[in-house]
Amino acid sequence: MVAKCPVSGKSGISCPAASSNANNVATSYPNAAKLNDDGIITNLNNKRSSEGMGLPSSMSQETIDMIIATAPVVAPKALDITKCFYGKVMGNHPELKQFFNTAHNVPISDHQPKALAASIIAYATNINDLAPLLVEGGPIESICHRHVALAIHPMQYVVVHENLMAAIGEVLGEVVTPAIAAAWSEAVLFLAKAMIDTEEPLYRMVERREGGWSGFAEFEVSEIAALTEEVKQVSFRPPADSPLHGKKFAFTEGQYLTIQIDIDGDGLTAPRHYTATSPTGADYLQCTIKKQMGGKVSTYVHEQLKVGDKVTLATPMGVFTLPEEPSSSVLMSAGIGVTPMVNMKRKLGDSLKLVVHVDRRPESHPYREFFEEDSNSKTLFKYTRVTGRPTVEDLVGETLEMAGMDNEFFICGPEKWMMDVQEALMAKGAKKVVCEVFGSQLATGCPFFQTS
Repeated sequence: MVAKCPVSGKSGISCPAASSNANNVATSYPNAAKLNDDGIITNLNNKRSSEGMGLPSSMSQETIDMIIATAPVVAPKALDITKCFYGKVMGNHPELKQFFNTAHNVPISDHQPKALAASIIAYATNINDLAPLLVEGGPIESICHRHVALAIHPMQYVVVHENLMAAIGEVLGEVVTPAIAAAWSEAVLFLAKAMIDTEEPLYRMVERREGGWSGFAEFEVSEIAALTEEVKQVSFRPPADSPLHGKKFAFTEGQYLTIQIDIDGDGLTAPRHYTATSPTGADYLQCTIKKQMGGKVSTYVHEQLKVGDKVTLATPMGVFTLPEEPSSSVLMSAGIGVTPMVNMKRKLGDSLKLVVHVDRRPESHPYREFFEEDSNSKTLFKYTRVTGRPTVEDLVGETLEMAGMDNEFFICGPEKWMMDVQEALMAKGAKKVVCEVFGSQLATGCPFFQTS
């Protein structure tokens, strides 16, 4: 009998969860970030701006009209196009595998193609007015933060353009006339310029903030603590010879840390993103990792990673954050979605009105004691194996009864649960509900936020 991959359930494909040989794991990262002549800690040596790339700074009206006219044809085929795109780009540029979790991509999964397909549809739908996509905390900003976390550089947008246009032509065939191809090409290149020009200031920001760097820097595992049977808290400090040694690390509460471990020794294990749970301004960084069935990196962390091991980290990024001046807020989470709430609680202080969490049982609830230790913070914990799974209506009703309506609500947990909670809160008149999906949010249909 042919073994099946636990991630996809399919036989006859390369499984990302296949056991890795610990002997191949990199023990050091000589190409990690170093202090350069400009006083910046970085390992980015590629072109950093859109200048000189010949990218359009605007779209012609003819292009906009053509995108609007052809969007109804492209949209139903968007997922086919993006599946074709990822097959092409990974085949033509295997080095790009280091940026994509293979468990989320073809042929194992269509999660990443769905995210790109949703992006294409959203772009075409809003081509006349891109403001909904460019809003603070929205889709474009989220994608740009992820690109900075992955150390994406401008010339990789050229590769994306070439392979995406080839995929459009292959999937749609003769429908794609030269005029249609020219319009979509200009639209893709315009978006590329907009994103490159958004990402460069983000790179400069992280290089200049306290304890900042760009790209991936080498860190040592300094502590590993088991919070539950399935969740470990892993802390990292820079080695003694690192330019980051002794630094304190600034970031924004709710952001995620990006960790790259060269498990197979080939440089192609994609980075993973886990919420930063160390306090902002501490002299170490920390993330909290749940062991996922079939998860290559999470399994390695739980079963093989040890204190003293070397990894590389990208600086914390992400848009699931509190406003600079927080207002009255409620934190709602389920499962490992509790992790962004740790630093949000630290930041909110008296503005935190209620912490809501759903888990299987008290013992599987990470950070339960952390939230309970503050007698000034109200909590609402529901354990499905103890009292049964609460309906969304009951959970939202009890939340509003305890905290009131005049709050901002921050939610993190399973996608469907978040969508249902967000919808119920908005139906009751909540002024703002913000959601965080672990993964590609555009692949889920879960809104980044909604306001009344």
